[in-house]
Amino acid sequence: MSHHFTTVILIVLSYILRFARAGSVVLAIHDASDIFLEVGKMSKYSGAEGVASFAFILFVLSWILLRLIYYPFWILWSTSYEVLLNLDKEKHRVDGPIYYYVFNTLLYGLLVLHVYWWVLIYRMLAKQIQARGHLSDDVRSEEYVVQNENLVEKIQIRPGPYH
Repeated sequence: MSHHFTTVILIVLSYILRFARAGSVVLAIHDASDIFLEVGKMSKYSGAEGVASFAFILFVLSWILLRLIYYPFWILWSTSYEVLLNLDKEKHRVDGPIYYYVFNTLLYGLLVLHVYWWVLIYRMLAKQIQARGHLSDDVRSEEYVVQNENLVEKIQIRPGPYH
């Protein structure tokens, strides 16, 4: 839930504070890896294990490249350091530092979430390798057992992409 709060604030602030370039780039690099995640989910739910495994591998590679390499070393570098070189300090004496710290605090908070999610993705990847390419259940899933008279069903409750 915290990533929703962070994301909404970043989108609104990038629009209000006229940081549309930074906001657009952040949205683009996040949406790029989500495509592979959604393809993998659809494939898994429809029973296409091979496509799901391939999409998961592409998702992991795009996550590493975009969110763990490109995001911190290019995007955060630009918003943390390069902006100071280009900022008109005379024009933005009061509001400049406020915008800088609020925006960068949210961006670095998003990086912390990326690292946390990478740990979960790494666990899934390790399970997939141990299962020889077959995707296992989501590590975030919680299992519930429902008893209906003599019938016992195992139901997987998975958080969706927006939980």
